[in-house]
Amino acid sequence: MQWAHRERPQDVVPTHWKRLSENRFLVDGSWPEEHPFFAPVGGLHDPLLLVESMRQSTILLGHAAYDVPLDTHYLMRSLDFTCQPQHLHVGYKPDVEIEVVFDELTHRGRVLSGMRAAVTVGRNGREVGTGVSHINLISARAYRRVRGAVAQQPVPRQYAPDVPPQLVGRLRSEDVLLFPTGIWGHWVLKIDTGHRTLYQGPKDHVPGMVLIEAARQAAHATIGPSAFAPWTGDNTFHRYAEFSRPLLIEVTDVSLSGADWAMKVTGHQDGEAVFTSVFSAGQSRRLS
Repeated sequence: MQWAHRERPQDVVPTHWKRLSENRFLVDGSWPEEHPFFAPVGGLHDPLLLVESMRQSTILLGHAAYDVPLDTHYLMRSLDFTCQPQHLHVGYKPDVEIEVVFDELTHRGRVLSGMRAAVTVGRNGREVGTGVSHINLISARAYRRVRGAVAQQPVPRQYAPDVPPQLVGRLRSEDVLLFPTGIWGHWVLKIDTGHRTLYQGPKDHVPGMVLIEAARQAAHATIGPSAFAPWTGDNTFHRYAEFSRPLLIEVTDVSLSGADWAMKVTGHQDGEAVFTSVFSAGQSRRLS
């Protein structure tokens, strides 16, 4: 669990790993049929479970195969993914095979400090999805030097009307990550550091997976009522998403071409770009 940066067994995807060549690995994993957050919709697994599998496998291999210290901070610069919804059906065997190939490895002294990970996920002999991420690794000492003062700041309380979970494609109110602003397509990120899946372990900023999920929820609210399941996503993280200031989320560039939706979701703090997500999903494959 610790190597995947998860605290609860039910949230851990990887089960075993082996090295295939110098920088190529195979990770065995298991997808739950039921999960309180990555819940199936319309008989299909959540595409973000695929993304989380890629993320956990990359982190695991950094520690296990490259001797990255456990207190090192993994910071995503980008995470792009594509999935094949026809292979996401719940009810297949839970086993997944995750192939990870690393390149663009950089070092600070003898310690790994950055990498690119290309990931392919398979189920039952079929490719389920692919992804590419760019990651910076920062030692605990360097991180304290850069972020030490921020880590001591309390998370401010937020006061805003609740959003009905169905509006953003969720089943439970505790999974809603948005507050309304009164302007169509504009939201404020809701921060709940007590969320048992999204915030595991001490955090001094909003994790990248939270930003991707918030962007997905904003996309759903724009084109609902059917659940928005992004089959492709290009996500770029420009700077830390701080707890101390409102993070404004905006949906732009919404288009429908034939049966395909595409949209861009951005996040800003104090007028500065924090993240950008570009999603697409086929209308005929949206979940109901």
